[in-house]
Amino acid sequence: MSQATTQKTNGSASADAAKILRYFSYFLYVVALLSCVALAFTSFDAIRMAVSGVTGEATVLDLRTETSRTVRTYGGGSGTVVDSSLRTDYYVTYAFEADGQKHHQERRVSESFYNGVTRGKTIAVRYLPGALEENHIDREWVTWSMITPALFAIAFFGCGYLFQRVAKMAGQDRSKPTES
Repeated sequence: MSQATTQKTNGSASADAAKILRYFSYFLYVVALLSCVALAFTSFDAIRMAVSGVTGEATVLDLRTETSRTVRTYGGGSGTVVDSSLRTDYYVTYAFEADGQKHHQERRVSESFYNGVTRGKTIAVRYLPGALEENHIDREWVTWSMITPALFAIAFFGCGYLFQRVAKMAGQDRSKPTES
């Protein structure tokens, strides 16, 4: 007995490719929406601070850096490769008084902010009345926490749209004769 095997096909290779591209564009849209959710969470505190925050003065008590080395080892056919990099984090300890309470805090800051302050210097602090632990001293650090998810969202929406357009072009029937 001989058996014949049949294979079910949904269409041409270009139609299958268009389907894959369309699904990938949907995936990119989902990632873009998740980036928007991340933007909402990271900007919520900054928006509350902009609307309800009060600007005061803080005194810098201490400055410190923390340098760490990251070592990665890769194994391969030609031997082991070690990749090492240094990372420095910058911290400022400061104190301010508001609502009749004194608040003391250490916060990670950008390198440019760190280099612009010294011990005993008075700096601007923005805080929420009644919640002194929610405060900001480095505007650059807060700004980048909002810009980064926004850039990711724009990039993923753009790529999703591009893949959707390519999928549409790939799915068009190319078998029609062209007129000359």
